Amino acid sequence: MVYPITKFWFYPFCRLLTGRIKCMENIPVEMPFIAVSNHERLVDSLLIIYPLLRKLNKKVHLLSSGSWWFLGETICREWAACVPVFNPTQTYEETKKLIESGEIVGIFPEAGLRKTKNLKTGAVRLALETNAPILPIGLKSSYIPFKSAINIGKPIYLKKNKKNLKKQMSDLMEEVYRLRNSMN
Repeated sequence: MVYPITKFWFYPFCRLLTGRIKCMENIPVEMPFIAVSNHERLVDSLLIIYPLLRKLNKKVHLLSSGSWWFLGETICREWAACVPVFNPTQTYEETKKLIESGEIVGIFPEAGLRKTKNLKTGAVRLALETNAPILPIGLKSSYIPFKSAINIGKPIYLKKNKKNLKKQMSDLMEEVYRLRNSMN
């Protein structure tokens, strides 16, 4: 069983928090992809994997700050499928190998809970190097029951252009926020 603890404890919790999920049919079934979302609250990781787990029953390897690693390697990497961000180069290579082996990777390009103008471009670089599509996910998260909303966009296949990665990342996040804001 994928995520045995998550399915038992957190799946009902996510169901309680999530009021709406739009466009689950956009989730690719037969290929690896990179899920990209905005990041508002600590619960976002669970909310992002919730619709993917419902549809695919497959782990989503989320990039995670090193601050959670006090829980230990087994819990973070094996049980929660987190990829630690201690060394950006090592994280990038590990994530690339996961995608190439058919796994799903989740990335919050804002690299934290605070919106930043300094978006990380790793999702775009990974998509260009692995030919994996990017699945944009707009998220309005809340700790109030049935208030969180998830809007899943159509997969985006990037053109082979490694120039101007920041512009491509900015355009991608504009789509994520368009999806988020269309949940009104």
